[in-house]
Amino acid sequence: MTIPSEDEILNKITAILDRYSDLNDLNAFLSTKTGIRDFFQSKRSLEEFRKFLTESHSIKYGSKELGDFQTPNHLTDKICNLLADKGVRPDIILEPTCGQGNFIVSALKSFPSVRYIYCVDIQRKYEHPFKLNILKYSLERDINARIEFHFDNIFTHRFSEEFVQYLEAPNSEILILGNPPWATSSKLSVLNSTNLPIKSNIKRLPRGIEALTGKSNFDIAEFIILQMLKQFSRKRGKLAMLCKTSVIRNIVRDMLKLSLTISNLEALLIDARKEFNINTEGALFLADLGSGQQAICTVSSLYNPKQKIKKFGWVDDKFVSDIELYQKYGLLDGQSPFEWRQGVKHDASKVMVLSVNTSGILTNGFGEVIDVEEDRIYPFIKGSELRKPVIMNASKKIIITQTSLLENTDYIAMKYPKLWRYLTSHSAYLDNRKSKIYQGRPRFSLFGIGEYSFKPYKVAISGLYKSPNFSLLLPIDGKPAMLDDTCYYLSFNDLNVAIFTWTLLNSQIVKDFLNSIAFLDAMRSYTKEVLMRVNIVKVAEQTSFNEVLNFYERYLAHYLEEKIKEKDYRDFQDFLKLTTSRRFH
Repeated sequence: MTIPSEDEILNKITAILDRYSDLNDLNAFLSTKTGIRDFFQSKRSLEEFRKFLTESHSIKYGSKELGDFQTPNHLTDKICNLLADKGVRPDIILEPTCGQGNFIVSALKSFPSVRYIYCVDIQRKYEHPFKLNILKYSLERDINARIEFHFDNIFTHRFSEEFVQYLEAPNSEILILGNPPWATSSKLSVLNSTNLPIKSNIKRLPRGIEALTGKSNFDIAEFIILQMLKQFSRKRGKLAMLCKTSVIRNIVRDMLKLSLTISNLEALLIDARKEFNINTEGALFLADLGSGQQAICTVSSLYNPKQKIKKFGWVDDKFVSDIELYQKYGLLDGQSPFEWRQGVKHDASKVMVLSVNTSGILTNGFGEVIDVEEDRIYPFIKGSELRKPVIMNASKKIIITQTSLLENTDYIAMKYPKLWRYLTSHSAYLDNRKSKIYQGRPRFSLFGIGEYSFKPYKVAISGLYKSPNFSLLLPIDGKPAMLDDTCYYLSFNDLNVAIFTWTLLNSQIVKDFLNSIAFLDAMRSYTKEVLMRVNIVKVAEQTSFNEVLNFYERYLAHYLEEKIKEKDYRDFQDFLKLTTSRRFH
């Protein structure tokens, strides 16, 4: 069988358009042929479509900047075939961000029983390619479904009465299908996009500092999927949408709080670099609608769906990344006796972070030589440097303007005049920092600073790395090291407490436990929330002094003259229990 060329197909379509002089007659034919009623709303739209046909070879769809990735045909075919193999037989298909319609064409192939297809897209440019795709398909096979296309914003769209009637019909099953934008609300806000939801606290986030520090920024795909689930999760059917794996994780985490009636959850991983040329983790999210509530998601590959990788979700009242691993190491899940802290946030690295050359001369990010008082200058460690087990030197320094969050910085002018002159000389840079956390606070203020910052010994981890490695930071030139805000750390006045804590955190059981609760596809795998779950008291109960001593002699003995003793370890264990008792009782 000879496959017609693109030109031959377009010529056939042009011949159909030329066959009818009356728009009503043309629309009647196209309605029968494609299922799209009122294919052309006016003669002008017909002429625009004709013009589009002559330009369609050169038109490119999608926008990486907007997270708008048109799903390739081979991928939409694969997904719809997979759903059909799973026994999905929808009466209705809803695609809230349909683009040029590749998913709909694949759905028409895989679901011959579908009676009604409802499509929405906010971008006008997709109306013609969508209709062209459907028209092309109708030349190959009969279309027995009614198809509605709406140019509209899904966040404010009102579904047609006909759609509601189909949806409310007895035993009707819906398939919510698609690939919503892989962009965040803040990204689209910067681009002045209209494709944003009306601001609402759909995820019931606590107000205040969490919103200021980023948790109020969310993926548009997440909001769209949540909106679909809130509207349709009690109907019979299936949701199948491509998105970032972080979106799936957030939905599974929040589904109980949001009372979403979904079950049989699956994340089928895709190669997003191969499919969309983007460097992020993505998957097809599947969920059964209207058949109970089950907050566990099975992970596999779209390319090998029968081979299960892991399951994540809720185990009792704990959210975990690997249920099988958690069942082995979940005994360590609890409350840390120590408070994990995040490093210093300043949002002005060119001014606040200084380089030191071999002669001890300081320069800032502008290449200026800096001469200021030493008192407010501290050694500075970036998260990328937390690969070594022990850190005793630093190539960077940082200006610390406060010892607590609310400390007034006016004292600098009197006590450290050279530093004050330096800061005021860069006031345009410092005073215009965009983050809201600096608004209404003292001039040149920092975030993530307190008495804990100035303790001499720290145990730290980078939140950005995928492997949970902890570094011991010792004083540098007689001063405590400061860390950047990609790091999380514990701080101590007692060296032995720091050493034992550092040793226990680097034990294999802690690494395995962290791997059971941390999500490695997250921007920050290890956050304060994750780290606070490590019950160091229980880790100490599981770890012998000989194991601690072996670790000490391997990594730390050549840095320090004193040896640790078994009595020191027993004292540390008693100290942990006492600290825990005081903290939580």
